[in-house]
Amino acid sequence: MYKVLLADDEPIITKGLSAILDWEDYGFEIVHTAESGEEALSYIKQHSIDILISDILMGEMSGLDLIQEVKSIRSEIKSIVLTGYQEFDYLKRGLLLGIENYLVKPVDEEELLKTLQAVGMKLKVAMANSRAKESTTMLDNTMWSYLTGEIDKHDCLERLALYNIHLNQPYYNVSILNIEHYHQQDVVNDIRHFLETNYSSLCFNNPNQEIVIIFGGASEEELIIHNQRLVEDLLQEDREIGSFYLTMGKPVRLIDELEDSFTLARDYSMMQLYLEPNILISNKLTIDRQEELKKQQQLKEYIVKRLMNAEEESLELIDLYFKNLTEKNNIISPQVAKKYTFDLISYIHHSLQTEELCLYSAVVERIVYSSDIRQMKDILMEYCYEMILTIHDHVHLRSPIVQNVLTFIHTHFDQGLSLKTLGQQFHVNAIYLGQLFQKEVGVVFSEYINRYRLEKAKELLKTTHYRAGDIGKKVGYSDTTYFYKQFKKIVGTTPSEWRKI
Repeated sequence: MYKVLLADDEPIITKGLSAILDWEDYGFEIVHTAESGEEALSYIKQHSIDILISDILMGEMSGLDLIQEVKSIRSEIKSIVLTGYQEFDYLKRGLLLGIENYLVKPVDEEELLKTLQAVGMKLKVAMANSRAKESTTMLDNTMWSYLTGEIDKHDCLERLALYNIHLNQPYYNVSILNIEHYHQQDVVNDIRHFLETNYSSLCFNNPNQEIVIIFGGASEEELIIHNQRLVEDLLQEDREIGSFYLTMGKPVRLIDELEDSFTLARDYSMMQLYLEPNILISNKLTIDRQEELKKQQQLKEYIVKRLMNAEEESLELIDLYFKNLTEKNNIISPQVAKKYTFDLISYIHHSLQTEELCLYSAVVERIVYSSDIRQMKDILMEYCYEMILTIHDHVHLRSPIVQNVLTFIHTHFDQGLSLKTLGQQFHVNAIYLGQLFQKEVGVVFSEYINRYRLEKAKELLKTTHYRAGDIGKKVGYSDTTYFYKQFKKIVGTTPSEWRKI
């Protein structure tokens, strides 16, 4: 548990920060709140803490003055700055002091948590003799925020200029490197130093335990050569990185398109499940994944079937699901495992009780901030156990006909479904089926299938780069205009707005 001190001369701010997160759930403990820099410094002189979160302006001693004093007596403490406005001069001074990040009030919960977890990982793997030139979390956060669309190009380039970093090559591509010995910080530092010394590149660690590399070059061919040569360099025995995967996103000419290159690299990384390690994965590599995807779909259907009957056997199947993900090698990226975990959670949720939104939202949030595959499995097993308890009293009241209809809907939601076609499928009168469905499920059939399709659309908007109109067709809406109207009516935003949330 990492110890955190909050310092702000407005008590409402520290109270708000204390309440914004379930700190202990993520491995952090608020041990003290201070209303002035002097009070915070006095506490730190007498007690051990790991992280200082301080307002930038507080009475006589500012937050930056406090951080400077703390650095002089306990240099290992990591500092995060809060401010009510963007101020470039303060940012420059904060960088010189080595702050981990710069958060603008009101503090965004997700940005705070991402920063804390990045700092937590840094504390976990920090070594006494780590390289003096190790990039700060702030630089990593800058590049990660840009590639994920959280900050714009101008903001990114302005922050990079503080490190004397300039992106001015004709072509770029984003590659993702997964290495077996990622948790050995000296190995990661060596790789980053090697890349920045021997290649025209900028690299950083992202929250998913990956090294992201931005290669620059004079042509697309040069970028391909850079990636191929890096694989050869990584195969050298003295690298001590263990097994690895290097995934290459497409070359782009504009800095604005780096996000597209990164998105493709992330998509290609899903091939790790089907390939032996120590290779370059790019659009030049083609494999047939249909058989593996078919097996995964069958296993998901079997898990849901057991859950619908409130059988604890489903928990053993979760273990099998993760075993299938990792049995080929032991360096599957947590990001890859996370994507498949989301896929299974969504499938379970939409196949069972769509009303259980609180339980579903909670497990999704925990998975979002999880970076350990074993932890993901434990979270998913807890969720399934909760679902078993939740539906145990309901499942036995549901008729076999309705259970079969629900299973069919969840498997064929993208097709033209109606009470008439389902009545023919299961040899039951359509009117009777509609009445039975509404009585046991709680909503009329048309509303259920509409909401189910929209949930699948929301999932695809977050996890793929398909156009919104194409997604509408993929989930069963033949009329794109109708899909947009239904999405706006039920979700409250347009598909494009939802994707950005």
